[in-house]
Amino acid sequence: MRLADFAITAVVVAGLSAPAMAQEGSAQAVQTNPPVTNQAPAAVNNNYNNNTGYESGQNWVASGFVGTNFGTGFTGTDSNPLGIDTANTNSSINFGGQIAYLWGGWAGVEALAEFSPSFQLADILFENNPTVNTYVGNGILAHHFGSRDQYMPYVSGGIGAMTVRSTIFLFSPTDLSDLTPIGTTSQNGSRFAWDIGAGTMGFSGRWGFRGDVRYYRATVNNSIDLTSLDTGSTFTNAVLSGLRFWKANVGVAYRW
Repeated sequence: MRLADFAITAVVVAGLSAPAMAQEGSAQAVQTNPPVTNQAPAAVNNNYNNNTGYESGQNWVASGFVGTNFGTGFTGTDSNPLGIDTANTNSSINFGGQIAYLWGGWAGVEALAEFSPSFQLADILFENNPTVNTYVGNGILAHHFGSRDQYMPYVSGGIGAMTVRSTIFLFSPTDLSDLTPIGTTSQNGSRFAWDIGAGTMGFSGRWGFRGDVRYYRATVNNSIDLTSLDTGSTFTNAVLSGLRFWKANVGVAYRW
């Protein structure tokens, strides 16, 4: 009887412990599976936020670029008192920089500075090609498109100054028919100007590219006295009066 009782007790204990062990194994399987399935979406989201696409917090953009000017001319018949011939004017290299802030990534302001160290202007008064620089403050409007909103076409325009620095030949102010130089002098001056342009930027993360085409024009001075070209203000006003040209640039951009 004792042996029979022992056998019956062992069978009952085995029957009760088998379901418990099955439930414990099932619970362990449920606990280990979810962490594996939840990792993939987190990696995708992290790649989108940090590596590509437009981020609303990155409102500042800075860029440096190089390019050329073309289409040089003067506004109206009275705005070129020196008779500078721009019919065969060659293009000139230029370079510059830009910094902008865009609210919400689509509207803002920018500061733009461009430098042309050897601006092509044909005139016998120049010892060498003058330096013509532009400094403007613009309003800017942008739009985003692309699978990650990584492309940003824009238009901008505003006002500022156009400057010239040059070395010119001096002639006798009493006899302008004699074109024999009596010396040289360095001249600097500036004139109120405005600009308008359009281009695009593209980014992969924080770094990208920038390219645009832009039109510049200086205001006209109608009170220039050509009998006093030996003075700096007279000459620079005559060179800048109504000066207009186009510029095309391409370079690198960074946003933060």
